[in-house]
Amino acid sequence: MGRMAMSAGATAGETRTHEAPATATRAGWRPSALQVVVALTIAGGALRFATLDVQSIWGDEAITMSLVHRGFGGMLSHLSSSESAPPLYYVLAWIWTRIFGNGPIGFRTLSALAGTLTIPVIWACGREISDRVAGWAAALAVVSPAMYYYSQEARAYALLILFCAAAFLFFERAVARRDGRSLAWWGAFSALALLTHYFAAFLFVPEAVILGRRLGWRRLIAPAGAVLVVGAALLPLAIDQRNSGKANWIEGTSLASRIGETGKQFLVGLYSPGQAGTAALSTLLALGAVWLVVTRARGVERDRARDAAIVAVVGVGLPLLLAAGHLIDVFDGRNVIAAWIPYAVLVATGIGCAGAGRLGAGIGTALVAIGLGVIIAINLLPGYQRDDWRGAARSLPAAAQPRVIVVERFGGSPLSIYLGPLHEVHSTALVAREIAFPVLRTRHTYGAPSAAEVPLTPPPGFTLASVHRNEAFAVARFAAPRPTRVSARELLRLSGSPSSELLVSG
Repeated sequence: MGRMAMSAGATAGETRTHEAPATATRAGWRPSALQVVVALTIAGGALRFATLDVQSIWGDEAITMSLVHRGFGGMLSHLSSSESAPPLYYVLAWIWTRIFGNGPIGFRTLSALAGTLTIPVIWACGREISDRVAGWAAALAVVSPAMYYYSQEARAYALLILFCAAAFLFFERAVARRDGRSLAWWGAFSALALLTHYFAAFLFVPEAVILGRRLGWRRLIAPAGAVLVVGAALLPLAIDQRNSGKANWIEGTSLASRIGETGKQFLVGLYSPGQAGTAALSTLLALGAVWLVVTRARGVERDRARDAAIVAVVGVGLPLLLAAGHLIDVFDGRNVIAAWIPYAVLVATGIGCAGAGRLGAGIGTALVAIGLGVIIAINLLPGYQRDDWRGAARSLPAAAQPRVIVVERFGGSPLSIYLGPLHEVHSTALVAREIAFPVLRTRHTYGAPSAAEVPLTPPPGFTLASVHRNEAFAVARFAAPRPTRVSARELLRLSGSPSSELLVSG
């Protein structure tokens, strides 16, 4: 009996011993939260840095580079006449490029680093809800065409997004933990965001209101007061920049078209092939994620999603109301891009909440696939990339004598990055042996770009020397056997735009 019992016990023990590995095998290996965020950050960084030089420097980047190339004092003194943003990004870029180089790559690496660091920060935002929400939030940030775009642009937006993401993280923590440390960090990062871009204020306002109502207004005196002091200090610069008229072009475009562009940017980026279809599909998927929040999120999931929705809606809606009311119209997709952070947390909560199940995973997988597909397509199709001034410059052979270049307004800045100094001329007549007309393709809000059209009829005394065309630009060159006089009015007529610039190389 004893031996039989021992035998039976041994058999049962052996059975349990063999069952455990089988169960573990069926369950499969699951990465830890730390492994997930590290893998996603590495993937996002590799995606951003590896393709950093695929696209050309475009007009706004060239203006930034020209400003930061100055001495430190000269940069600050020209800030109000050159840019429409606060000084923090330019100060950091000035220091950064003195260490890592002041060429296109040197400038863009600062934004690439900021964009990469945003991934673990938005993961931390999601982890205030759950590990699943954190993973999906970070995955969306890795493949978001908009986040990818701004991570590769020598402008302030990537830094703005990073600081706003950090401020949103500590806003969430302050709501949950009600501690002074989280409030202090929220105020610090909100101030840094405001020093980077004025539109950070539109995220600060709803966060401050929520915190004030939940924690009491007296607790916000120090952190929110510090942000208000920063805002007051920036006010004279903001007024000076506003009066300069550099942002007047925004009011000259249709508000309805800007609203559509903003929505498209949040979903599938600024400009991409098949954008009408991908934007429509992404809209349905995002609405599906919000529906999951409403119907399946519970407790902290629903509370945090509601807060994220409020911050995102106010961050976009408040400047939109100011524009619609003709109080101040600077509403633009670029300016409100930091609201993508709470938007992404909201969507990630829907697809990652405990009750989302396979439907949530399916929606998340589809959104990630669309984002990654758009990024790959943009890198393969030059017509959907930034304005290709680098390609246009390379299509111009070296000239023994100064060349006249007729280009759209503000095109001289990026061309000078690749051709060397270009000087605008205002005389009524010029003498030249060569004239070039570089023209970019025309982009459309929805649909494929239109091919660039260059003049083929030569000015008097010149003959057509060459025409270079591709999907991103076209360049027509005219040559004369000897220095020949040509009127500026004739060159502007041939360009098709009286506002074109007449530039001389050398």
